[in-house]
Amino acid sequence: MREESELVRRAAGGDREAFGELAEGCRPWLRALCHGHVSDPWAVDDLVQETLVLAFRDLGQLRHPGAFRPWLGQVACNVCGGHLRRRRSRPEVLVAELPEAAASFPVGQHEVEAALGRAGEEEGELLRLHYVEGFTVAEMAAKLSHSAAGIRSRLYRARLRLRKEMAAMGEARARAWRLRTILLVEPDEAMCAPLAEGLCAAGYEVVVLPTGEAAIAAVREGRGQMLILDTRCGEPHWLEVMGLVRTDPYGVVNVPICTLVDQPATERELRLAWHAGAEVCLSRPPSIERLLSYLQRLQETWGEGEKPAKRG
Repeated sequence: MREESELVRRAAGGDREAFGELAEGCRPWLRALCHGHVSDPWAVDDLVQETLVLAFRDLGQLRHPGAFRPWLGQVACNVCGGHLRRRRSRPEVLVAELPEAAASFPVGQHEVEAALGRAGEEEGELLRLHYVEGFTVAEMAAKLSHSAAGIRSRLYRARLRLRKEMAAMGEARARAWRLRTILLVEPDEAMCAPLAEGLCAAGYEVVVLPTGEAAIAAVREGRGQMLILDTRCGEPHWLEVMGLVRTDPYGVVNVPICTLVDQPATERELRLAWHAGAEVCLSRPPSIERLLSYLQRLQETWGEGEKPAKRG
């Protein structure tokens, strides 16, 4: 981290080689962070490049070199937000057309994208063109060589198909999701032990992991149904860990994330956590009672069935 801070100081002074080193080191987690907002891989590459260009331009505004990564993450979030605003609508807007399906389970961009993929190639293309890319019915008719009336009719059928797919996804997740094992990344042993003991006493199994890298591997191996991640997890940076977990094809649906942040938490840190996909964000050290209440809500929201039985 000291070496990175020195690179930041040099880059802020106009050293392009130093900024190049910073950019290469940050590019993987920046890409993962942007991918959490935008599913198109071509757009993600452009957003990463735009973020780095803006960062080099505005680096002199950063007061504390040690805060470079959170600052860069905020720049990336702003760039992604601008990209999404430039589009007429986001996939989530489609949920407004599907009140029955949206009520089935919590819906976000990843879930909508997955449902679009399941709806079929033709239906998915129509819905993406209209709701994601912002094409009007007239523009779609010209692009696809169909009448406007025909496009409206096909859009209606595509929405019906998507309703069924999203409802089926909600039912499948309710049957499959059980919060039994929690993955915990907490470098502070004085805080880790009470957390693990409190969770175990409430009936959960806890897998204590030493690093964010170990958490990514554990998620991909299916070793837990939830991740509690302290933002002081070290390398890789916590934003990179969250980005890689959230873009994992299995982690998107099955592994909600709770982040533990400084107390009092800064607005920037909270915003980064929410943008990166945290379901729960708590100040450290968290109250075990408060944490358990959030876990109970997650269980009720994400799935049905057996609840963890309290022991002793």
